[in-house]
Amino acid sequence: MQANQIHPLLNHFCKELSVHLESLSKHQTTIDPSEFAELVAAATNEVLELYSSGEFDLNTYRQSTAEEYKELARQSIDSYSLTNDTIGEIAEKHAELLEESTTSGLIDFGKITEKFSDIQTHLSDEVSRANEVIHTLLEQVKTLETKTSLDPLTKVFNRYALQEHLKTVLEKESMDFEMFAFMIDVDDFKNINDRFGHIAGDKVLIFISKLLKKALRDGDRVYRFGGEEFIILLNRTDTEGAQLVAERLLTLCRNNKPLFQNQQIPVTLSIGLTKIIKGDSIDSIIERSDTAFYRAKNNGKDRFEMEF
Repeated sequence: MQANQIHPLLNHFCKELSVHLESLSKHQTTIDPSEFAELVAAATNEVLELYSSGEFDLNTYRQSTAEEYKELARQSIDSYSLTNDTIGEIAEKHAELLEESTTSGLIDFGKITEKFSDIQTHLSDEVSRANEVIHTLLEQVKTLETKTSLDPLTKVFNRYALQEHLKTVLEKESMDFEMFAFMIDVDDFKNINDRFGHIAGDKVLIFISKLLKKALRDGDRVYRFGGEEFIILLNRTDTEGAQLVAERLLTLCRNNKPLFQNQQIPVTLSIGLTKIIKGDSIDSIIERSDTAFYRAKNNGKDRFEMEF
C-alpha cells in the first residue's frame, strides 16, 4: 500500500469506529474494554472488506470533496495566522511594558497592573475570537460531511443524496421512463437491538444494505432514509416488474440470515411501493410510499403493499 493511501483509509476507519461508538453511546455511558476491542475489530474489518472488494475507491475519495476541504483548510490556516500575528503583537506590548518598567530603575505597581490587565483582556478576546472561528469551521466540516453522498455506516446513498436525485428527476418536464419508489423498513428492529445488542443491530443494517445493492441493477439506487429505513428508486420497469422486485427482496431477506457471534439473526422487511408521476414532489412521493409501508406493517409484516 502506498504511503499516500494510508490517510484516507485511517480516516475511514475512524469514521467507522465513531459511528459504532455514537450508536452505543445513545444507550450506555460506559464501555467494557473487551466491547471496545470488538468495536475496533469490526471497524477494521469493514475498512479492509471495502478496500479488498474495490468498493472503496481511493482516487474518488481524494477527489470527491477535495476542493471544499481545501477551502476549509485554507480558512483554518488564515485563522491561525491571524491569531498568531495578534498574539505576537500582544507579546511585543508585553516586552514594551517590561522595558518601560525598568527604565527608571523603579517599578510603578499601578502602571504595571494596568498594563497586565490590558494585555490579559487582549489575550482573552483573541482566544475567544479564535474559539469562535474554530467552532464555525467545525460546523462547516459537519455540514460538508452531511452533504457527502454516502451513509457512513451502510455505504449506501444517504438522505441528502436522495433529495438531490429526486429534485433533478422532478425538475424535468417529462419522464423518459417509469420510475418507482420503495420505502423499506427492517421489521422489529428494536427487538433485534434488545436481544442481540446494538453492534448486532448495526451489522444487520450493513447486511440489509449489501443485500439490497446486490439484488438490484446498476441503474437502481439504494438510500438510507434514517434509522432502519431505506428507500430504493427503481427505474426503467413497469408496475408488474416493480412488484417482482419487491417479492424478490422479501424472499432474499427471508432466506438469508446475518451472523453475529455465531448466532443467526432472523430478519424480514416491510415494503411500501409507489409510482413516481408527473407533478409529484419529494414530500408526496415519501407520503405515498410511507402509507403503503405502514399498511404492510399493519397487515402482518414481511410483505409489500402499494399506494398509487
